[in-house]
Amino acid sequence: MRIVLLALLVVATTACGAYRFPGAGSTGTGTVSGQVTVVPCAPIAPTTQPCKVAPGSGLEIDFTRGGGTVAAHTDGNGAYSVELPAGTWKVRFKGYVRIIKGPSTVTVSPGSSVVADFVVDSGIRVSN
Repeated sequence: MRIVLLALLVVATTACGAYRFPGAGSTGTGTVSGQVTVVPCAPIAPTTQPCKVAPGSGLEIDFTRGGGTVAAHTDGNGAYSVELPAGTWKVRFKGYVRIIKGPSTVTVSPGSSVVADFVVDSGIRVSN
């Protein structure tokens, strides 16, 4: 009888340990990567020359969730990659950079790879 009770206790403990409360985050990590392009045209008044489109090099992208922030930085070609714990993350750029095209949030699943490309406006014209 003791062996049966001990076996039931082990099974119950194992089952309870695997339970995840609703709203609790998933475990594991995934990768978010992409390309950032800068279109520095507004709010500067138009000139006779078109704006120069350039890779968004040296920018910081902040991924925020539940009070925590993970920063990613773009390389010289505007590429970035960051590993994040599973969950939904809010995306914003540090400094005065407005997202023209790209997601405002990304959802990461364990073991997944998410591509999030951005076109941003720095508000400053780049010299030709």
